[in-house]
Amino acid sequence: MFSFLSEHDPESLTSSSVKELLGRPTGYYDYEENPAYFVGSSSVESEYGKGYLLAFLAEKTSGKIVAVKIVPEPK
Repeated sequence: MFSFLSEHDPESLTSSSVKELLGRPTGYYDYEENPAYFVGSSSVESEYGKGYLLAFLAEKTSGKIVAVKIVPEPK
């Protein structure tokens, strides 16, 4: 998760380019425009499921990524 974020500036990506780089999302965060992926250990849990939820928040009209959210926040 951190290696991807260190290699790719999320704000230079779009929702489509995230899907091209990471493949089909394992979920979405709030809206279909926000692709999300479960990553990391299954011993970590949140209200979304097992593993960290790595969500890419996109503008609805342009698809441009404006933020990244990790749930739960890593310590």
